[in-house]
Amino acid sequence: MRLSKRTEYGLRAVVQLARLWPANFVQSRDLAQHEDLPNKFLESILLALRRGGFLESKVGSGGGYRLSRSPREIGVGDLIRRLEGRLTLKENQHVPTADLSPGKVAVRLLNERLTQATDQVLDKMTLEQLLEHVTRATGSGQAMYYI
Repeated sequence: MRLSKRTEYGLRAVVQLARLWPANFVQSRDLAQHEDLPNKFLESILLALRRGGFLESKVGSGGGYRLSRSPREIGVGDLIRRLEGRLTLKENQHVPTADLSPGKVAVRLLNERLTQATDQVLDKMTLEQLLEHVTRATGSGQAMYYI
C-alpha cells in the first residue's frame, strides 16, 4: 500500500505548518519551495485541507495558510482520510462473500484486517506525535524562516 502524491505532498506541507505552530501564516509558494513541491498542485491540496477544517487561510499581506488548531488536536488518520479517502486494501466489496471462492474470501478477510490495523495506527497518532518522530529522526527542531 502506498499513499498518493496528493496525500504525500499534503502531509509534507502540514508537517512544516506544525513545526511553525502557532506562528504567522505561510504562503503556499514558500511551502512548495521548502519541500520541493509543485506549487499549483500544493495549492489545491491546501484548499482541500482548508475546506476540511485543518487549515485556515488569510488573503493579502502577511497572508497564507496555517493550522486551524494545535497539532495536538489534529489526528493523522483524519488528515489522510481527507486527502486520500479511506485507506483500504479491500477488493470485490460489492460481491457477496457467498459468491467468492474460499481463497478469495481469505484474501478479503486479510485485507479487512490490514485496513482495520492501519486505521487504528493512524487514528492513535496526532500531528504533534508525528512531528516529534520527525524531529527525533532528523535531529532538527528548527523552524522555517521567511523574509
